Amino acid sequence: MTDRVTKKLFDEICEGIFREFRLLPGDEGRELLLQVSNNLEREITAEQQFQHEFGRLRDELLRVDGPGELARLHGHLAGLVAASFRRRQSAPALHVLCSAVLDMTVTQALRLAVEGLAEEGLGSAPPYAWLVMGAAGRREATLPQELEGLLVHGPGAEEAAYCAAMAGRAISILGQCGIRSSKRGIMPDRPAWRASPEEWEERLEELCRRERGPGSRSARSGLRLGEFFPRRATNLSTPLFELADLRVVAGNHDLGDKLRLQVRAAAQRHPACILEAAQTVASLPSPFNFFGKYRVERSGPHRGMIELDRWGSLPLISMVRLQAVTVGIAETGTLERIRLLLKRGALDVALGKQLLLGGVEIFRLKAELDAREEVGNGGWLSPGELSPTDGKALREALESISTLQKVIHSSLAQQV
Repeated sequence: MTDRVTKKLFDEICEGIFREFRLLPGDEGRELLLQVSNNLEREITAEQQFQHEFGRLRDELLRVDGPGELARLHGHLAGLVAASFRRRQSAPALHVLCSAVLDMTVTQALRLAVEGLAEEGLGSAPPYAWLVMGAAGRREATLPQELEGLLVHGPGAEEAAYCAAMAGRAISILGQCGIRSSKRGIMPDRPAWRASPEEWEERLEELCRRERGPGSRSARSGLRLGEFFPRRATNLSTPLFELADLRVVAGNHDLGDKLRLQVRAAAQRHPACILEAAQTVASLPSPFNFFGKYRVERSGPHRGMIELDRWGSLPLISMVRLQAVTVGIAETGTLERIRLLLKRGALDVALGKQLLLGGVEIFRLKAELDAREEVGNGGWLSPGELSPTDGKALREALESISTLQKVIHSSLAQQV
């Protein structure tokens, strides 16, 4: 939050407290202030204890000397973060903490992998960059953690062979920590997801041309990312569209940033890829039926429930990403993208504020659902079981997403 927003929130809280204070007789007024003071003291103490313990475990994790110790400390940090979320119920705080833990763990796994290869006589690591995408790329990681990533390295067969061995070893160490590889196979232990900058340039071109019709110039030879990067079942996006979420975690940041620039340049050279994504998100069905009620499952084990990923988080992430990519915003986080869109005047102020509030609520509900599952399954919830406050917040969040969809649809119509 900015200082201005923080001050406004503080003033509103104080105004509410003192408005109530003026209505109470002397003893009850003093009791109110005492309760407020005690609650604040408890929260401050809890936060200080959390920060102390988190810092201690973080420092230990940064000095680990083996995969077993890394797995143990990662588990302790994950448990600490989960307990903090149960107390605070703050999705932005959870995202920051989980992303920090994930970044540190990936970095240490790579260090241990490099040290292990050196002990086997394979020398030191060549220049490389490890990038993450998906929730990790947007700094929206939660618990449990699943990772999508790729690797860029210098040119040459020896560099490629070393990075293949390093990636395989690092991913094995991450598995011991409970960090699962992407179900879609988007990880650098697969050849499609590690390459030199020149090879990435070829793959990006192939990716952008993969749906060109008969008679068009054939793509260059090599691995086709389309073979390794199937569309999501929800058909929300194209591979190039999702690569806009790439973020450098470890290694040579200049090398990683070069790949991010290559992705942005490919999007500019092939606007049809972005147009396809826009057409897809603009044609998504509404989460509400004709009567304004939630579009719930009609049968099966989830009868009467809605899937929060399908109707909430994925449409929000995809639509905001689309708007950000269109105006050239390099930031990857959904909420920060909304703030930058507002700052640039690329988003209606009222709608932007609704999307910010709605995004926080959707991510909070999703985090609560993920916390109940050993493996996240998209997050099914029953609207009737939500509290009145949560139910109102969810409806307003989904309505704001529907409004943004209409904005995108209207923009497309004007281009025809």
